[in-house]
Amino acid sequence: MNCLEFRRHLGSEPASRLDAFVAHRESCPNCAAASARADALEIRLRRAINLTVPGNLADRILLAQTTEKRQVARNRSRARGFGALILAAAASVVVALIALPGRQQSPPELSNLVVEHLHHHDVGSAETGNPVGKDAVIDAFAARGVVLSAVPQGINYVHLCPAGPYRTVHMVMPEPSGAVSVFYVVDPPSRERADFEKDGMRGREVPIGNGALVMLASDSRDFDAIETVWKSALIEGVANVPPPNPEDEIPPSVMRLQYAAP
Repeated sequence: MNCLEFRRHLGSEPASRLDAFVAHRESCPNCAAASARADALEIRLRRAINLTVPGNLADRILLAQTTEKRQVARNRSRARGFGALILAAAASVVVALIALPGRQQSPPELSNLVVEHLHHHDVGSAETGNPVGKDAVIDAFAARGVVLSAVPQGINYVHLCPAGPYRTVHMVMPEPSGAVSVFYVVDPPSRERADFEKDGMRGREVPIGNGALVMLASDSRDFDAIETVWKSALIEGVANVPPPNPEDEIPPSVMRLQYAAP
């Protein structure tokens, strides 16, 4: 079992006793530390949901119901007035809910890791002031085992970054609606297209070829155009992904997110 297989198994079954899992944990200090953090998180989660239910809870509920019925029978006219008030309040709540904007879908696992990485890898305006040469973009993708058939215009930043255990090419594309952070992720865990919103940012995750494209920005108006050009550039790419380097540093905050409960 290598480091990537260990991290995936740890995310799904942190208390596993699989021989290969235990052997790798004992031989790899980085993965042993990740396992310890996962165990600590499990303990904190169990403590958080360990609520004590009163022993007489059922009796208290029955008493409350009986008392309410007696009060209604004793004063029907007051009950009718109170019922009308409840109906009016319920109607107000329904109107308020209809007026609210549509609920945004929460980000999938991969996009959660990308958002967390972006919080720790803030790219300043000085780093995105000038376009990046096509060769630099091609070299970055080649380092991830991906051959680009074309390089989209308007890339002002490119960098090789991790997102949890996954390897990415991190780019920034200035657009009319504002800068868009674009990540190409190698060997992604999910294969469904999803739009989401998190921490004041809008995002989209799109499976393309053997990888996934994740876009993050304050405004999503340019997502369709970016998705189109990257599909054209990547759909013909041949992914020959090398195994991950166990020496890659994974930020502890990202690892915490990886093992957090949904």
